[in-house]
Amino acid sequence: MISAGAIVTVIGVPEDLKDDLPGDEMRTKELFLGCVGRKFEVVSVTNNSGTHLLELEVGEVFGEPAYMHSIWIEERYVSAVNPPAHEA
Repeated sequence: MISAGAIVTVIGVPEDLKDDLPGDEMRTKELFLGCVGRKFEVVSVTNNSGTHLLELEVGEVFGEPAYMHSIWIEERYVSAVNPPAHEA
């Protein structure tokens, strides 16, 4: 299980991700697709009705500071680069 602080690479996106609608300011599908192949730190982790979701701050995809955009993505769509360092 991946935890907060881990660095992950996004390796895929949900197949049922809807196309962005004209005028959609959120640009959700574009944002998710722009994350594929990139590395991000896991900001937080939650369990939503049995689904393990990771929060990634991904603003760099749109050329903005990381905190400006975040996504929640299932763990199966990422690959861990390294585990978080734990203090003793």
